[in-house]
Amino acid sequence: MDFSSANPLYLPLIFSLLGLFLGWLISSLFSRRRGGSAREKEGKEKKAYLKGVDYILSDDPDQAIKEFTKAVQINSDTVETYLTLGNLFRSKGEVSRAIRIHQSIISRPGLDEKTRLQALYGLGLDFKKAGFILRAISAFEEVISHDPVFLDAYIQLEDLFEKSKEWEKALATQLKINRLKRSKDGNNILAHLQTEIGKEFFQSGEYAKAGKNYKKALSFDEHCVDTYLHLGDLYFSQDRIQRAIATWKKAIKVEPSLSHLTYHRFEEAYLRLEEPNLLEDLLRECISRNYQDIQAHLALAKHLRRKGSVVEATRELEAVVAIDPHCIEARKELGTTLLEMGKEAEALKEYQGLLGTITLPTKNFQCNKCGYESGEMLWKCPQCLTWDTIGLKNSYS
Repeated sequence: MDFSSANPLYLPLIFSLLGLFLGWLISSLFSRRRGGSAREKEGKEKKAYLKGVDYILSDDPDQAIKEFTKAVQINSDTVETYLTLGNLFRSKGEVSRAIRIHQSIISRPGLDEKTRLQALYGLGLDFKKAGFILRAISAFEEVISHDPVFLDAYIQLEDLFEKSKEWEKALATQLKINRLKRSKDGNNILAHLQTEIGKEFFQSGEYAKAGKNYKKALSFDEHCVDTYLHLGDLYFSQDRIQRAIATWKKAIKVEPSLSHLTYHRFEEAYLRLEEPNLLEDLLRECISRNYQDIQAHLALAKHLRRKGSVVEATRELEAVVAIDPHCIEARKELGTTLLEMGKEAEALKEYQGLLGTITLPTKNFQCNKCGYESGEMLWKCPQCLTWDTIGLKNSYS
């Protein structure tokens, strides 16, 4: 058995099955008192069971299902094997079969509470996979009502509340998760959730409540870039421009790789202050810290072009193309700038280069944990469900 190749989705199944197998080993000590047919029946069940585990470790759910089906046909009283079958069906996308199995387990008379809650938790996962959000929430809440320290149920609930944009409930659930874990590792999640609450108040024009929530978010995690960006936006909307600029600068200081999220904000702020030279100074400073920052070069090029410094703008755009020849925006800007300079031949060359890159993917953001690619900046990876792991591709190279 190759444990290193086991699909992580199956690890909870493996642990529960190994527990069942240990029970069998203990019971086998007394098997001499049983009749030969009973021992033979148990031997066949164990054989099918172990083959099923082996297939799970080999990431072959179809064969695992066949073996576990054999095991329950031999002995229909082994609830743990049914639980495993239900989870396997869910992992394969056969959610309706998984639901039926978990519901049949829950309805068994005389079922012990621990097993019933495991089946109910599995049913919640089935509903979640099927997209029955309210039914999934109900199942997980019932699990917690009977077992207030069932950590995995809280984790699933928090994710569902996020998906439903019920930020207050998600926040309350994450607070419980932190307490159960006795850890502050989830404080960055709390900051994001509190920020989402602030954003809703901001959108409804309740600026005082928005500011209160943003500041509360920073009390959870003073490194939350998401919070600094939107707190700065709040100050900007109140015409507190210098305060907005100072807040966005904190975002850059906290996470330089996400500086690109502030550039258009600084542009608006310095234009409002009629201080365009300060924007240029800031962008040059960002480039001096990280020459590979394509977005800083692009923002500076646009600024230089607006003020008539087309030669300098061209240099910045050429720097971008040198860093990333497939940057469509840079090639497009460079072609336009060269035309303005009367360099038609060079502009044509750039537009030809643009045509050669236009079919390439434009997903510029990537999760540094699982490799998921996105066309926009996301604070939570939709694939591995981890917060604060997505950034510009070149910032992880």
